[in-house]
Amino acid sequence: METLDRVAALTEIWRQVLGNPGLDETSDIFESGGTSLHVLRITGQIYDTLGVDVPLRQVFTYPTPRGLSAFLDEQRATPGD
Repeated sequence: METLDRVAALTEIWRQVLGNPGLDETSDIFESGGTSLHVLRITGQIYDTLGVDVPLRQVFTYPTPRGLSAFLDEQRATPGD
């Protein structure tokens, strides 16, 4: 999946899970009212939508759609790390 498409998909997941259509690719899940339960729902939605298994801790480390997408790009570039 292209990076821009992934960022758009992640942004839409953030919007759906947090119930806020005004979020964008730089919206921090926690600054937007997200909780640990939202993180769990987001990782489930990412798997359902993108087929990617994202560990919960990565959403805490990369709490924006853009940041998480960059992390996923990095992981694809360095498999096995």
